[in-house]
Amino acid sequence: MKSSGLFPFMMLLALGTLASWAVEGSGKSFKAGVCPPKESAQCLRYEKPECQSDWQCLGKKRCCPDICGIKCLDPVDTPSPTSRKPGRCPPAYGQCLMLNPPNYCEMDGQCERDLKCCVGMCGKSCVSPVKA
Repeated sequence: MKSSGLFPFMMLLALGTLASWAVEGSGKSFKAGVCPPKESAQCLRYEKPECQSDWQCLGKKRCCPDICGIKCLDPVDTPSPTSRKPGRCPPAYGQCLMLNPPNYCEMDGQCERDLKCCVGMCGKSCVSPVKA
């Protein structure tokens, strides 16, 4: 029986779809740091938003409000970093398909509010802790 050339293509397509889903996360995780403060200026024309979530921004950039719209900007450090925040990291189910998944934080103090820096399916990111 001959092997179809379509099967490897379909497998690569499925893996590519899963890889992008793993990187974007579930919408409950965020990148380290906080959005920079907006400069006080008057906007003459609002621009189309560049992003809707942090995961649409390259690298460690975050999706932030800017003077004339929403853009991918470099984050600033959190105002009061603490080394360890209360709560536990949620369990990570599954495994990333990337060889070296990026970490978007290294410690809890890089995450805003009560979020913790936790290992997820595809590297570390800031997530809501599980109550102990």
